[in-house]
Parts: sequence; C-alpha cells; structure tokens
Amino acid sequence: MMGPQASQDIPEAFRLLDTDRSGTIDIGELAAFMPVIRPEATPYMLLHHVEKVDKNGDYKLNYDEFNALVLAGVGRDIVLGRL
Repeated sequence: MMGPQASQDIPEAFRLLDTDRSGTIDIGELAAFMPVIRPEATPYMLLHHVEKVDKNGDYKLNYDEFNALVLAGVGRDIVLGRL
C-alpha cells in the first residue's frame, strides 16, 4: 500500500518524465530514464508494461494512465529497479 508521501510523489515523477511538457509520457521519454534506473530493461519489457495501461493505444501515458501504472506496482518496480 502506498503512503501519503508516495501518492504525492506521483505528480512529481510524471513531471520529471514528461520532458517535452506535452502532458503525456511517450516511450522515448520512459526509455531515456531506463538506463539510469534499470539498465538491463529492454524496450520490449517497457512496451509490454505501457500497453497494459495505455487505454487509447497511442503508446503515450497521460497522467491517469501513468498513475494506474504506478498504482499497479509496475511504475514502482521500474523506479526501484525491480522490473
């Protein structure tokens, strides 16, 4: 279960990952962070997890989709290196 601080960190994480300030996080933006937080993760692994929450199939995560990714534990696993 996520505590209050973790819930507050989700918007900040979204802002950090949305480097072009488009309001969505695309595969490229996620992939840019992967070598830092999970060097052995493959693009296929990343795509697989994005597809699980990408409701409109555009391969971009809006805030709600990103939030769902994090709350499902996948986002935490990526950030914590457990993917």
